[in-house]
Amino acid sequence: MRRKNILIFSTIIIILSFIGGYFIMQNYKKQEATDQFLKEEAPRIEKYLKYNYNNIENVTFTKVDYTGMGTPYIEGYVNGDKDLYFTTSIYNDHFEKNVGMPIEMYEWAKYPVDKTVTEIQQEENSKKQ
Repeated sequence: MRRKNILIFSTIIIILSFIGGYFIMQNYKKQEATDQFLKEEAPRIEKYLKYNYNNIENVTFTKVDYTGMGTPYIEGYVNGDKDLYFTTSIYNDHFEKNVGMPIEMYEWAKYPVDKTVTEIQQEENSKKQ
């Protein structure tokens, strides 16, 4: 009887270890994908903000997540001031121009209509030629 209890207990421990390992690996993969996503999109967001708005010295990213509908979004703030926060949504493959921010930051706009990252890159490429 004692051997049977030890065998059952050992089997349960092994099964729980496999389940725990599975969830740890899934969490690791999700974190790795999030880090890669931020690494790709952060320069585009920073370029957009600095090009379209005055007074932006640095950009800090704080969160990458997904909406209930599966749309990725990135949150952060500028100039080291957490009150100057922003939220960007990425609807296609890459960030283009969808940013939510406090009214104070909208007053820093350089243009009546913001340029997309693609337009900014095209403009920069035409200047190089």
